[in-house]
Amino acid sequence: MRRSSILTRETAPAVAAWLEGLGLQRARDLVDLPENEALGMTQRVVLPIRHGDVLLGFLWVIVGERPLTEADRAAIARGGAEVADNLWGRLREADERRGRINALLARAFGGEAVGAELAATLRWPATGSFAVVVSSGGDEIPERLRRRRGAADYAWLALQERVVIVARDPTAALPDELATAGARGGLARFPGLADIPEALHHAELAALCARAAPDLGPVAVWGELGSWGLVADLWVSAGRPLPISPLLELTMHRRRDQLLEALTVFLESGGDAAAAAKTLHLHRASLYRRIERVEQITGLDLSRGDDRLLAHLGLRLLRLHDAFS
Repeated sequence: MRRSSILTRETAPAVAAWLEGLGLQRARDLVDLPENEALGMTQRVVLPIRHGDVLLGFLWVIVGERPLTEADRAAIARGGAEVADNLWGRLREADERRGRINALLARAFGGEAVGAELAATLRWPATGSFAVVVSSGGDEIPERLRRRRGAADYAWLALQERVVIVARDPTAALPDELATAGARGGLARFPGLADIPEALHHAELAALCARAAPDLGPVAVWGELGSWGLVADLWVSAGRPLPISPLLELTMHRRRDQLLEALTVFLESGGDAAAAAKTLHLHRASLYRRIERVEQITGLDLSRGDDRLLAHLGLRLLRLHDAFS
């Protein structure tokens, strides 16, 4: 059991259930545990490590052939008290440092130039390779990342229903790691902590694109968005206006979804009706009828390049608008 818990970094459910039944979480003094051959556990003495009413952990002593003396038990109790003081001090220091990091991250995300101070507090280089991630969710996502790679490689700040994570030396696999950890949003890479405000803007745009176009992935990467990134940046910079008016007419039609799908696939196929009909599992004549209906409603002539561009941009603005709403 001991080998298994060390190698896997977790306790087997049967062992956890047995220990829970012994009331260790409520104990305040040394507890003698009998041998349990079925679970592979020899005789033990357990001391809860507490600071006041706060349980910090347990000190486990494997008892050999000689029973523990009263002097042994007193020594274990003194050692446990020292461990409790040490752990409590470390936790307080960690909380204070975490508070300083949170304050600096909030200032950096707000646009302040705190790169050098943040680097010193995080004990990171000011320049190098970094990534900022914007995701729905909270602390649980970076906590999962920490367990996979290490606490020193991440800093984060949970803000309402989203979390912003800064990663040091991000690997190419980071988007997949984030998705596995439950992240849904956008990522932007950047070369220096002074560049966090701009990188955060790009990550937010990538997150918006991921909501508008799920095929970009659970975690969309700025710089890998194709035209989506440019359109999103222009749309946000313009104040997020309503979509282009010809497409608004289409959204109010009773066959809205069917017609928008036909138009989208037709344009994504470069105007190739045969390829679009195959993708939609339609007869080509059916697709032509739907495209003609789109043209009648919107007033666009999809045989003209400018009108096709207008329709394509309009569709993307519709999806961005719906994703932002």
